[in-house]
Amino acid sequence: MDLTQVPPPETPFPGARGARVLIADDDPAIRLVLRHRLESAGCAVEETADGESALSELGTRQFDVALIDIILPGMDGLEVLSRARDEHYKTAIIIITAASTMSNAVEAMKRGAHDYLTKPFANLDLVTAAVAQAATTTAQDRTEAEIKPDTAGGEIVGRSLPMQEVYKLIGRVVNNDATVLIQGESGTGKELVARAIHFKSKRGREPFIAVNCSAIPQGLLESEIFGHERGSFTGAAERRSGKFEQAGAGTIFLDEISDMPLELQPKLLRALQEREFTRVGGSDSQRLTARVIAASNQNLEAAVAQRRFREDLYFRLQVVPIHLPPLRERRHDIPELTDYFIGKAAREMGTGVNSVSPEARALLQNHGWPGNVRELENCVLRAALLTPGNTIRAEDIVLGNGGPGPAADWDGAVLEDLIARRVREYVRQLPDADLSDLYRKVLAKFEKPLIEASLERAGGNQVRAARHLGLNRNTLRKKINDLRIEVRRNSSD
Repeated sequence: MDLTQVPPPETPFPGARGARVLIADDDPAIRLVLRHRLESAGCAVEETADGESALSELGTRQFDVALIDIILPGMDGLEVLSRARDEHYKTAIIIITAASTMSNAVEAMKRGAHDYLTKPFANLDLVTAAVAQAATTTAQDRTEAEIKPDTAGGEIVGRSLPMQEVYKLIGRVVNNDATVLIQGESGTGKELVARAIHFKSKRGREPFIAVNCSAIPQGLLESEIFGHERGSFTGAAERRSGKFEQAGAGTIFLDEISDMPLELQPKLLRALQEREFTRVGGSDSQRLTARVIAASNQNLEAAVAQRRFREDLYFRLQVVPIHLPPLRERRHDIPELTDYFIGKAAREMGTGVNSVSPEARALLQNHGWPGNVRELENCVLRAALLTPGNTIRAEDIVLGNGGPGPAADWDGAVLEDLIARRVREYVRQLPDADLSDLYRKVLAKFEKPLIEASLERAGGNQVRAARHLGLNRNTLRKKINDLRIEVRRNSSD
């Protein structure tokens, strides 16, 4: 294809007409393609091939938009972006790169990029539209925050377009304290996003405290979040600080916020509005200095319509909404996620697996993944542990429906090893403030999924599940209520 024969845009972009655009890329073919397309849309275009020249052009001439590649000779594109922001240049900068990683996208948006585009450009109209939009928006002055190491305890993997949008939003919120609401199906990585926001922000050296609102019994949730005074209820032998206090100037992550009892929601709303709260049984106000990030795997708008969630609290939480796409909507990320989990299994569990057969990859690529990334991780981890060689085969893959191929025999020793490794990882990552009452906390985390699995195996029959678990029927019923477990019976029972 002759790169000079770039057709004009099929749709008009009024915002691009008359815009002064700088293109900084060391690839002359890319510069040529972009110049032809943008000039045909009415832009006035200048070019440069290195970072120093780009920064000099931005400082000496007036541009509305700059398209800057990350990898440039001498000064890289992110450094150009930082220096331009430090000098308060009034140019909307769009970062372009072939290395479309989460780190690059987040860092670019954190440093004040107007947008982030990946090469190769699948549709040049999208580039023109981005330039047109940027040209009609006044670039706001942003001060670059100190770059902090990513100590979030996990990595968000994926380069698909839906994930690129997520990375942009993360980058936009790390430099402010806006309340964030993360919504997405179970297993999509909501806590990873919350951790990324925390550890890449100025609060990154402060505590990150997570509270799962669905895993704590209703009667204890208020005390868990807000703390309690001595004697405020039976068993309250001493004053205890809650998660809001423990978070300090860090971040409090309220996971599964949709499961918060309706009667507790007004107290949370007041804490968010007034930035203060009181302990259970107390009268003195405590300052809320932590940033609040909430997450839900349910549609909160529907919960509001059903009067299961307060509308005013919903609007207070979703100052910045982030939607995480399910894995079935980002299938291009499955190969990269698979390789990442293989590497993780090798590092953490000493497996010798380093590859996946084409047949196994096809199975992984075509599965629906109702459990999303978490289900994929468990599937790959199990296959890596049980395969006899260093390559995961199709017969090593056991999907959620028990198929499609023959499953490797499950061994109780493998389960014991998995649990032991997970418990060690969990305890190792706990902040010192959470090390109290550790025995009860760890048991609680295993108890709910065990009961849910037993009920599922028993087809929802509680008598049968109690017999499998070795529990009294009344004891099981109490645990189901305390842990808020939904029991689904098979229609044939």
